[in-house]
Amino acid sequence: MNRDLTFGLAGAGVAAVYSLLAVRIPDSALADAAVGPQGLPKAYAAVLALLSLILIVRSLRTPHSAPRTPDPGSRIPAPGSPLARVAGLLLIGIAYVLIVPWLGYAVALAGLLLATTWYQGGVANRTIAAVAVSGAIVFWLLFVVLLGIPHPAGVWPRLF
Repeated sequence: MNRDLTFGLAGAGVAAVYSLLAVRIPDSALADAAVGPQGLPKAYAAVLALLSLILIVRSLRTPHSAPRTPDPGSRIPAPGSPLARVAGLLLIGIAYVLIVPWLGYAVALAGLLLATTWYQGGVANRTIAAVAVSGAIVFWLLFVVLLGIPHPAGVWPRLF
């Protein structure tokens, strides 16, 4: 059994348990009529189940091959040093938390997505920038517009 299949099955199990727990959340008199207290946990469970299914299918369709050797010019720390990899991602997360009050949620999130992709070995090009910007817009629409969760606007409203 390969690693993708293992994690896909584990993710599907977590999604199932999370979904069962989400439906047990009691309704509240203060709850939003459109989403309710179960809405976001159910959405998380559905997304996790979908991603797990994609991982399972991909693992079954991909032939098993020898592990890749790291590119000597890569920014990613060697696979033998998971602590260095985690530390790099943690530093990116800390930078995000520090700049989000000034840049605002959407701009800082686009930067977070771009920096994380670059750190994981992606090439900083127009496609990655478009994915980062569109991802930030989707999350902003989801949390700020749809769910009404306020996020830092940054300096932008004061400039215009």
